[in-house]
Amino acid sequence: MQAVESNINVNNSTLLQQIAKFTEGLSPYHSKMLRDKVLQRNVLTICDYIESLKHEVNLSDSYRGSVIILLARLSIFFNNKKSFRDITRKDLLSFLDSFRKPSDPLHRWIGTYNTFRVHFMRFFKWLYYPNIDYKIRPKPSQFENIPQIKRKEVSIYKPADLWDPEDDALFLKYCPSSRDRCYHAMARDSACRPHELLMLRILDVHFKIAPDKTQYAEIVVNGKTGTRSIPLINCIPYVKDWINQHPQPNPNSILLTGFGKSLGKIIKEKSLNEIYGNYKQHFFPKLLDNNSVLSEDKHQIRNLLNKPWNPYIIRHSALTEKSGILKEHYLRQYAGWSPRSQMHLKYLHYFGREAGESILEAHGIVTKDNTQSGVLKNKQCPNCNEPNKPDSRFCSKCKMVLTYDAYNETLEMQQEKESEVKQLQEKYEEDIKVMREEMNQQFSQIMSMIQQNPKLAQIKPEVLSKKM
Repeated sequence: MQAVESNINVNNSTLLQQIAKFTEGLSPYHSKMLRDKVLQRNVLTICDYIESLKHEVNLSDSYRGSVIILLARLSIFFNNKKSFRDITRKDLLSFLDSFRKPSDPLHRWIGTYNTFRVHFMRFFKWLYYPNIDYKIRPKPSQFENIPQIKRKEVSIYKPADLWDPEDDALFLKYCPSSRDRCYHAMARDSACRPHELLMLRILDVHFKIAPDKTQYAEIVVNGKTGTRSIPLINCIPYVKDWINQHPQPNPNSILLTGFGKSLGKIIKEKSLNEIYGNYKQHFFPKLLDNNSVLSEDKHQIRNLLNKPWNPYIIRHSALTEKSGILKEHYLRQYAGWSPRSQMHLKYLHYFGREAGESILEAHGIVTKDNTQSGVLKNKQCPNCNEPNKPDSRFCSKCKMVLTYDAYNETLEMQQEKESEVKQLQEKYEEDIKVMREEMNQQFSQIMSMIQQNPKLAQIKPEVLSKKM
């Protein structure tokens, strides 16, 4: 077994040159970590490994940076007292097991564990078999019986945690930000992962018209399993509303851009979580003391505040709804799951009560309702086919009346305007009548004065009127 030998008898300037060479284009953090926190022998090994990777794969800056961080952490874990060649299988297991977090309900530690395992597998294959083609390098003894951990596809959410369409409609009704309304409506409509939506640009939203003149849109998102096309239907009014107010109305601009110093930048998932957290902890609780909020809405807000508020609960809620509509293979494609993924099993327990409901239905105790809630369905204008928000009373495009209440309101406004015009007309006619009477009276007085004194006929009438 031939191992890679790193020359440790090098002067400091040579080491710094190596670090500068292999961290070029990366953040200063990478070079600082290698320079100050990693055993010199291991630093040189990392540099040799990166040099080899350049000839084996299409080495991106992102991958190169990840390699440096992962291997540096491995060296630091053993207090820089072990070179990479001295690390045993027990050592590797000790390091990987440090990521186990049974208390993590999202099982994110499993993804971290498996990521490190893949990187270390490739690294140690190179370390012990550098002269063998990378495609056929054998597994070193350090990696015997260290399998990839399978993630348990069990949801951390209970059925009561899911947002129903009425909850989403309530959020969209009171949310003050058109950008946040746009994200929430798109997330509910598409069931996309947060980062898939956050990376979209304005030009990625393609508006289309069906043969029956119904308007819809399509987005192409880039997920874990590649790109996929997702239709947008109910969220179109919110998307258009935000695009019309976008601070950078450029097709290449990030659709859901940040504000202030983050204008034009992609919002991070952490920031998105904070946005939802702020709505739950501060904004919506204040609505409970707002006299303008309907009492039934306040009751629904109290119930909603007991549920989780984060981007993933919106995805889970949307996928749960669509899992009752789409067949398994379509659901996999729609959600962006791999063909072997068992993620769809996560949603089966949400329908665990269907068997009991079927028995109640068979006995006529309950009636099955196959219709979907229309509370989020957009309202299509019969005049121009423009999709509008569910609570819209007038078309946002042609201003046509969309509801009976709006029709009555428009009719009342028209009647009020006609009444005002009639009152103005009557007042105008009355004023004209008074003016004529005053002028006739004034004229009679002037003529009387002239008859009494003919010399006054040579004086201008306006002068006589002032003397009257």
